[in-house]
Amino acid sequence: MKRFLRGLGIFLALIGVGIISAFAVVALLLRQEEVRVPDFTGQDIVTLIEVLNQQGLQLKVDGRETSATLPRDTVISQVPSPGSGIKKGRHVRVVISLGPSEMQTPPVTGEQFRKADVMIRQAGFFPGTIARVSSGRVERDVVIAQDPRAGSPLDKGGRINLLVSSGKKQQTMIMPRLTGRRAEEAASLIERMGLQRRIVYRPAGSAGQPVERVVVLQKPAPGAPVLPNATVEIVVNK
Repeated sequence: MKRFLRGLGIFLALIGVGIISAFAVVALLLRQEEVRVPDFTGQDIVTLIEVLNQQGLQLKVDGRETSATLPRDTVISQVPSPGSGIKKGRHVRVVISLGPSEMQTPPVTGEQFRKADVMIRQAGFFPGTIARVSSGRVERDVVIAQDPRAGSPLDKGGRINLLVSSGKKQQTMIMPRLTGRRAEEAASLIERMGLQRRIVYRPAGSAGQPVERVVVLQKPAPGAPVLPNATVEIVVNK
């Protein structure tokens, strides 16, 4: 009887070891059939197919979408996500980029700058470099030219450069010396130059000071550049 029980125990132990070994082998085989999914985002289709073949995986394209950042025929998204485990022979689903969507630039030449800015933004673009130049024919703050030209293809979110009129070029003049002149003479010269005048009177000083109604100070100083219609202030002894 004892010999029988001992034999039965050995038999059951061998069965247990066999079951555990079988589970271990199955688990090992299952692990060997699983691979980690790489990150395919931004990769081109050719590279994608090569890597999938090496991993023993299949490709399924779920669709194509425009992308402002990813070039045409590159991967935008994928399922399963990068790093996930997947069995060999299964499909990796991806969305492929069509590249940026091209749109046509709006015509803004001849428009006021503020209106042109609104038109550009409403069309899906942004103002680029804004250069200003004087013009005797185009009013101030009116768009003289644009780059790219109206109707040109441009990616959504692209920038449109503008050349804007700053109006007629104002000729600067050199401020003459007014100190030492009689007040009437200085005022007349200021007017002839197309400038505005402001006269400030101050009491005449003691002996040795300039005589009455003579310019003793001026602003702007002699030799300074002045624009038409600028104001010149003179201080006159009284």
